[in-house]
Amino acid sequence: MKRLDPEAARKIAPADEQKLIRAVEVCILARKPISEVHTTGRVPLEGWSILKVGLIPPREKLNERIHARTDAMLEHGWMGEVQALLESGLSEDSKPFDFIGYRELRAVLRGEIALEKARESIQQATRRYAKRQLTWFRKEPGVRWFSGFGDDANVQASVFEWLQTAGL
Repeated sequence: MKRLDPEAARKIAPADEQKLIRAVEVCILARKPISEVHTTGRVPLEGWSILKVGLIPPREKLNERIHARTDAMLEHGWMGEVQALLESGLSEDSKPFDFIGYRELRAVLRGEIALEKARESIQQATRRYAKRQLTWFRKEPGVRWFSGFGDDANVQASVFEWLQTAGL
């Protein structure tokens, strides 16, 4: 990275392997430094209107869905998926074990923690991730926010009504 783009190399943490690999890929594919790619930008889309819709579900209901999804994933073979990854010879410091739940389920399979403890840890980590996502997206300019979930018919009707008033 230092050879391809010294400026980008200074900005990317040496331990951030994923960003370094992506930066090298962009440099090679674009045939120019990634810092130049970022500063020149791209030609804006013409003939399109960009409308951003954001959803803010009630925290308690979001947490309920997070818990239910974790349970459903466990019931539908998540543990077996982790077991298969381990049996495949995949390095234990490989990318899948960075994702929420995989590290915890690996610890269960090793007998280091109980499944219930892993479930609680996964749910807590997912709740924290959802909170970080919301914090991140709240900073996004031009978003029209709606309270609720996207599968709620009332929320869908509100979004559709807004789109109609926006001229779409």
